[in-house]
Amino acid sequence: MNEYRLITKEEKEDISPVLQKCDIDLNSNIFRFVDTKLDKIYDVYLINSKIKTVLKKSNKENGDIVTYNKYFKNYNFSVPKILDSFEVNGDYYVQMPFLNGTDARGCNQGDAERIGKALGRIQSFYLEKPNKTERLIDYFENHIKKHMNRVKTYYKDYDLIFTYVENRFFEVPLTLIHDDFLPINVFIDDEKINIIDWEYAQILPYFMDLARFAYVYDMENKLSISSDSADSFLRSYYSEMKVNSNFKINYNDFCLDVAISAFCQYVLFLSYSIKDNEENALKSLDNKYFKKILDHLKLSI
Repeated sequence: MNEYRLITKEEKEDISPVLQKCDIDLNSNIFRFVDTKLDKIYDVYLINSKIKTVLKKSNKENGDIVTYNKYFKNYNFSVPKILDSFEVNGDYYVQMPFLNGTDARGCNQGDAERIGKALGRIQSFYLEKPNKTERLIDYFENHIKKHMNRVKTYYKDYDLIFTYVENRFFEVPLTLIHDDFLPINVFIDDEKINIIDWEYAQILPYFMDLARFAYVYDMENKLSISSDSADSFLRSYYSEMKVNSNFKINYNDFCLDVAISAFCQYVLFLSYSIKDNEENALKSLDNKYFKKILDHLKLSI
């Protein structure tokens, strides 16, 4: 569960230069964002003054403000507006309106459909032709291939799948990818969907965000949505992408691309698990869902 809790005296002292920089009364009620389900505390603060706003620590070089100005500022996409940005003592912050609603964990089919449409609208707008650039090759080598190589020794018949995944990575359309598109990064209310935290956004193969939202690899199901909601999200997303005449992928191939996305996400999870604790990770390698992905790919390619 996500919530804002009143900050401590020490925390207020820590961020007082930030509050002064954006002309916020130090006597205002200030809260810090926490996620009790994940047991995480974030550098995100709710300022309950005349107008509720949120301060978020960001990245100056390629953070939220860069993505917002480059891709979102002049369009009515389902992303929060950025009101201001500033630097204090080497740290960079953005100020945004407070968002009502809850995150998308456990969302129903109707909301999942709205999320698929919201993401599809952005990604169909920025759709590009396949392009095997040095940047993409570097991304594949460092974010996908190295993890596949760490995992493949535990499975037979991996070479065929790896070759297929690599080929598909470079032959599908590219678009603006969130690259951390988890249900916790989508806020839902009755009026609007808001996709937040575009700090890692970049141009990548279109399918890269899909499984992280629909089939999240968290082993304790703290972040997940139901299979029915996942299906609604994917169908809605596909319909929105087909609005762009350059998206020529049929639905069967789209489902295969979703399987590749799931495969890459699960391999990432397994790779880090093996690196941290091989004995425990080996138990995860027998996960029924991952075997289902493997079987699906083997039968289809």
